[in-house]
Amino acid sequence: MTSRSILSLIIACGSLQAAEPVDPPPLDPAAIAAEPMRYLENDRLKLGIHLGAGGAVTYLEDKQRKSGNMANSFDWGRQIQLSFYSGPKPYIGPNGETPDPTWAGLGWNPVQAGSVARVPSKTTAFERGPDFMRVRCIPMQFSHANIPADCDFEATYRLLGDNVVEMRGRILNRRSDKTQYPACNQEMPALYTNGPWYRLITYLGDAPHTQAPLTSIVGKDDIKGWPHTAWAKWHATEHWAALVNDEGWGVGLFQPDTCSFGGGFAGGNELKGKGGPQDGQTGYLTAGAMRILDHNIDHAYSTHIVVGTLEEIRAHASKQPRQPLVWKFTTERLGWIYENATDAGWPIQNGLKITHKTAPRGAMLSDVRHWQAADAPTLEIEAAFTSTTPTTQVEVEIQPFAPADRTDFPAWEVASPAIIEETARKQKAFPSAPPIVIPLTVQSDGQLRTHTLKLADNPAYRGAMKQLRLRFPATDGTADVRRIELRR
Repeated sequence: MTSRSILSLIIACGSLQAAEPVDPPPLDPAAIAAEPMRYLENDRLKLGIHLGAGGAVTYLEDKQRKSGNMANSFDWGRQIQLSFYSGPKPYIGPNGETPDPTWAGLGWNPVQAGSVARVPSKTTAFERGPDFMRVRCIPMQFSHANIPADCDFEATYRLLGDNVVEMRGRILNRRSDKTQYPACNQEMPALYTNGPWYRLITYLGDAPHTQAPLTSIVGKDDIKGWPHTAWAKWHATEHWAALVNDEGWGVGLFQPDTCSFGGGFAGGNELKGKGGPQDGQTGYLTAGAMRILDHNIDHAYSTHIVVGTLEEIRAHASKQPRQPLVWKFTTERLGWIYENATDAGWPIQNGLKITHKTAPRGAMLSDVRHWQAADAPTLEIEAAFTSTTPTTQVEVEIQPFAPADRTDFPAWEVASPAIIEETARKQKAFPSAPPIVIPLTVQSDGQLRTHTLKLADNPAYRGAMKQLRLRFPATDGTADVRRIELRR
């Protein structure tokens, strides 16, 4: 079973950005054939991208530790690369082509490196400077043999300091299918390592950046990882996780936009710690955030790839600025998605123009974050509502951080008595928490108002929190949401 087929079993359907030129110059195909690999390096790092495979990262080395290449390239679904998802599921090609059944659940899934049939993506432009490389490509639909995607990818790789690569991923859609599909889990990015870097480590807890003990998601002799279990998913309150070797060094991923991470190891316990770039066993890591990808969207994110010890990786994450809990929807959705509702589409212009129905009841949800209730006692919502009655009721739901968020709950797709017993034990020992529901009566005359809720007045609003949901009235109506802010 390849890495992408494993991934298909669990996929549901930037703050670090630097000002840079928009379009890299076109690249002659002959230049790619003559020199497919291009590198960035300093005294510590060597990063290589493959222009014959969409500019995906196929080489990552810690020169200080003589690591050799840490990036896995068993197939074109691995590497360190861009991968985006949307509907429909299954995705049918422009001439009626059907996907391989194994990967049909991925839906619309352009991948930077290439397809399941090992047809590479086409690099169209390339630019480099003293400390960066930028590449643009036409990605392939992974689940089809040879269907170029109806979008463009752009990836910019920049060296930050001696052991950090800033990776900026961008998708420019040009789909003829104008359906606004529900949000899908996006890999930001997908990162695959060779077998020696199998230990998956992160911080699970409600006291981030206090040097509290770390947690092993995948270790040497546990049953976690394929073929025994599927990928794990967890709540990383310090916004990072890492794949390291037995000595505790390797590669980490820092993603400021979400606390939702996923990953694991494929190959079984006997192959942990072994293998090279062309071997099937692999470590996998991603920061996975739900995003809506409109037919014409221009969407980007930035992430940091950090090479070093666990101490170095964690220290880098702790030094990064914390994102404020303020969402001003001027030109972006800022990570908010919908349940049973849609908006006016891309581009976003001065607010989210949302339409909802009586049933099923609609809602909008924030990205998964982490905050202490004491630091955000007040919620402000600047919005205008319309419905079939003069006044109506909106419900604000706040999801507390729960014991379930202190552990990794894998998607147990492969069952055995031991795994079933472990799952039952975890569910009992690490229960989830019900949301805090606060009703808010609003005027439904379409006038823009600022609605203020004193969250601290609710006795349940104590401790750590992770997500906001705004549930719309159970009527046909609209919401024009300009700003949501958690504040002191």
